[in-house]
Amino acid sequence: MGVSYQRIKKESEAEIGRLLEERQRIDARISVLKTMVQNCETLLKLPAAKPRSIPVLPDTEIQVITMEIRPDQGITDAIRTVLAQSKIPLSAPEIKSALARLGFDLSEYSNASAVIHNTLTRLERQRQVARVENPASQTVAYTLVKNSFYQRLLDVPNPFGKTLGEMLKEPKK
Repeated sequence: MGVSYQRIKKESEAEIGRLLEERQRIDARISVLKTMVQNCETLLKLPAAKPRSIPVLPDTEIQVITMEIRPDQGITDAIRTVLAQSKIPLSAPEIKSALARLGFDLSEYSNASAVIHNTLTRLERQRQVARVENPASQTVAYTLVKNSFYQRLLDVPNPFGKTLGEMLKEPKK
């Protein structure tokens, strides 16, 4: 019985392939975790809240988003809804994931990430959204400006005894 170097070579190549894929997954996860640590460090070092600054919240866990996105809701309102329900600022990829989890149809956009970024930029120009930057002035997350017109609209009492925000959270009948 002879040694099959061909078989050993194929098995070794297959194992190398599996290990390289595993290394890629590990490297990607490490990268995500490093970014999360940097983002948390940035958020924890934010100065005390001043006018037009982003409030630092003691709870750093992302709140489970309970509000549903209406089927007729546009991307801008859907992004506002996601940001309004989050306890902490969210990155554009986190916003995209939240939209998908809530059932917002992103398939109509050829590049949903670009649409989300452009919408966030426009909302920032309108002072409805604020950017959170790291020390290198790179955008790491976005948060809804709490005193924006949109946020104030959600908090306005009405004749039904509830705010618009509370009414929107109620399940449809």
